Amino acid sequence: METMSWVGLIVISVFFFAFAIELVGGRIKSTQRPVRDALFTLFGMMSQGIVAGSFVGAVAGAFVVVLWPSHAGALSHISFWIAFPLIFMGEEMLHYWIHRYAHEWRWMWKLHRTHHSAQNLNVGVVYRYNVFWVAILPQTWVGAFAVYFGLGEAFAVAVLITFFVNVLSHTSYRWDLALREKMPWSEPFWKVLERIITLPDTHHAHHSYGKSAHPNGNYAVTLFIYDVIFGTAKIPNQKQTVYGLPISPRLHWAEELFWPLVKKPLLPKPESIKQS
Repeated sequence: METMSWVGLIVISVFFFAFAIELVGGRIKSTQRPVRDALFTLFGMMSQGIVAGSFVGAVAGAFVVVLWPSHAGALSHISFWIAFPLIFMGEEMLHYWIHRYAHEWRWMWKLHRTHHSAQNLNVGVVYRYNVFWVAILPQTWVGAFAVYFGLGEAFAVAVLITFFVNVLSHTSYRWDLALREKMPWSEPFWKVLERIITLPDTHHAHHSYGKSAHPNGNYAVTLFIYDVIFGTAKIPNQKQTVYGLPISPRLHWAEELFWPLVKKPLLPKPESIKQS
């Protein structure tokens, strides 16, 4: 538990540091609905801790105890260098398919849609969730099993890597394209890396629509190679201009956060949309 406490501290510190950089840089203030977006992020952070961290963690923990009551720490003898890649790649695979189905199955899309309704991309979107979406993310469930069987350290490293990549791929700063432009000699390196790891280039395309977008693909959180393997990869190598969903301004906040408990019709079209 001490290891996971340190992981939680590192994660929240990195997030606030990255958020502060965007805030000072004017990236948050310049968004279309900064207050609404900030409240959504705050809600997601709380639901992540309360729903996923407490409720789901408790349920998953009780589940493994009931099934394997005398096997606590039974896998602790396994080397970190074996446990880590298995947990990391397995969790990434689960997340890829859950994320993909969330774009293909309507009921799951209604849960996941909140993450995509942000009209500007920044690190705050990392925590932009419907409360029930948090409950089906694989990380907490996998974590309960890993910690119970004595593989907590391997799981902790997997969590940190996933989180760091998630922050770096959601940031509004297009650091990957900037580095490629300033160091053209490194292009062969990027051509390999972008097919293995999720970069802002591919994840921004996932959160946008219109030119150079790819909302129904680029599902991997960290290991983009899964998109390459399963045929859902698109690498635009250019900036996107329009983020969110065409209906983003018409979504009711209560449905976004609490569907299916709360169901609301789309709000009327703004006048600017009606006249266009």
